[in-house]
Amino acid sequence: MQCGIKLLSLLFGKKDELKKEELIRSTQTLHHYVHKYFSITNRLLEILNAHLNQSPSDAIEPNESESIEKNCARVRNVMQAILDLSESENKHVQKEKHDLYSLITTSEMSLEDKAKQIKDLNQKTMGTLGEMFGPVVVVRLANSDLMNAMPPVESRESLLLTPGDLVQSSAKITKLLSKPESLDDALQLVQDALFALTERCDSYNDILCEVEAYVAILSETCKAIL
Repeated sequence: MQCGIKLLSLLFGKKDELKKEELIRSTQTLHHYVHKYFSITNRLLEILNAHLNQSPSDAIEPNESESIEKNCARVRNVMQAILDLSESENKHVQKEKHDLYSLITTSEMSLEDKAKQIKDLNQKTMGTLGEMFGPVVVVRLANSDLMNAMPPVESRESLLLTPGDLVQSSAKITKLLSKPESLDDALQLVQDALFALTERCDSYNDILCEVEAYVAILSETCKAIL
């Protein structure tokens, strides 16, 4: 009987240890995604500044002592400013430079021909639309799924934690999250937050990579035809 009790105790203890490890991994991943939202946003601001000669915001940094919810709200505000600027410039390109807009959005032209015509149009407009690939950046961003890549607005208990809380011990995180304290509840809350952030943040990163890749390919093509 005593052996059975000891065995059960060992099994449950091992199970709890595995859950603690999973909680730590999940909170570290959540911490990574919060920071990733900021790094992607700052990279887009750099791209806009480099190619459009303007930026809707200064760079933003995560606040480790502020709730994830508030950090995400600051990211959303800047993402909205990026989208507003892109849509405004996109309308300008579409209305005033329709040939250029069609050129950027068409898939029926080789990159070499597209790069040559973008270069020619930039020279004709004397840079009034920013640097050579400024219109490319804003048109691609305005036609992306940027709105749906923003962090969620709904309130979640796990988003009330601060990024600094996410690097604490499993016991500390459990106390911060759950009343009454429950390792299972804490793990579920963190995984819910991960589910809410990861897909959107990955989509956001895809948008950034697509813009960077498109500009890089056109830039290399331009150099090759000089």
